[in-house]
Amino acid sequence: MPPSGTFNASHRFMARTRTTANMDSPRKVIWAVDPFEEFSPLQRMAADALIRMQRRIRGLVIEPLYVLSPAQLNLSMEFSTPWVAQYRPAAEKAMEGLCRRLGFTFNSETLRPKVIIQNFSSTSQAVATLADYAVKTGAELIVAGSHGRTGVKRLLLGSFAETLLLSSRIPVMIVGPVMRRSYDLGKIVFATDFGGSSDQAFRNVVHFAAELRASLRLFHAIPSPIEPVFQSGVYLLGGAWMPVHAYFAHETERHRKHAEQWAKWACAQGVQTESHIETTPGSIADKVIAYARAENAGMIAMDAHSGPIASSLLGSITRQVVRHADCPVWVIRSQEKARARGRSDRRARREAA
Repeated sequence: MPPSGTFNASHRFMARTRTTANMDSPRKVIWAVDPFEEFSPLQRMAADALIRMQRRIRGLVIEPLYVLSPAQLNLSMEFSTPWVAQYRPAAEKAMEGLCRRLGFTFNSETLRPKVIIQNFSSTSQAVATLADYAVKTGAELIVAGSHGRTGVKRLLLGSFAETLLLSSRIPVMIVGPVMRRSYDLGKIVFATDFGGSSDQAFRNVVHFAAELRASLRLFHAIPSPIEPVFQSGVYLLGGAWMPVHAYFAHETERHRKHAEQWAKWACAQGVQTESHIETTPGSIADKVIAYARAENAGMIAMDAHSGPIASSLLGSITRQVVRHADCPVWVIRSQEKARARGRSDRRARREAA
């Protein structure tokens, strides 16, 4: 259930819209790509998503980027930066060949691929290098592919995309391995729990949707009470027990009003917006994906709530959607979380040095 104070959050959202109405939508996108990876449908899917975005957003600049490191080349840490740098010409040539194969022509809107050398043999350091470059060059979105590995295999191999989700100070869009052949970037699903940072994420999505000339579908799923509650037929709410059916009716009405407020504001910004409150039991991640598929949405946008520890130990709805969605997933982190995470990353790098 969303935290208390949801209506206060919505009032803050409405009050702050004037100061955020001029926010820029993504104008420069960093495409994180591995040119040494065997050519796969995942690369073509990521390229297709970028090309679709570029067609809809006038002046959008795409910069392909590869972080060349011992970790990426499966080399041990004993190799020095000059030694790794010998791979740069091969990496640049492979990047250019891959981009051309995927239909890109280098010009003012699709920059020549960038290869960055870094000497740390770890995925987290490669991700930090990528994220820092994106911030320094004014990029407002990073696009990356994810193979959707799970369980022990994912933990052993590491996951560049999921590490990026946890570390990046700017939004990240993930393209997974099970993309639909047909999807419409003119329609975005924003899945939210109406939590504390969701209003900020929603503003970002609205302004991006305006750039894409896309409509929005605001989606919220009412969490099911735990199984013992279903068995007893009652639920504790506000210090008093109430029947389960009354709980669902109460929550549905509360969030329906909240969603209508947000939709009304988005429409005032010129973005057609509809809301949907889901009450059927089941996995929230599955319901988000199913709704996006039913709407033929071209993108799912979500606020990232989980920190690194919670994400590792418990998993999250966002991470499950990223792994299994059949359209691109745009993950937005609040500025407060991103700044805190950025300070933590810089401190860790100083200590490592």
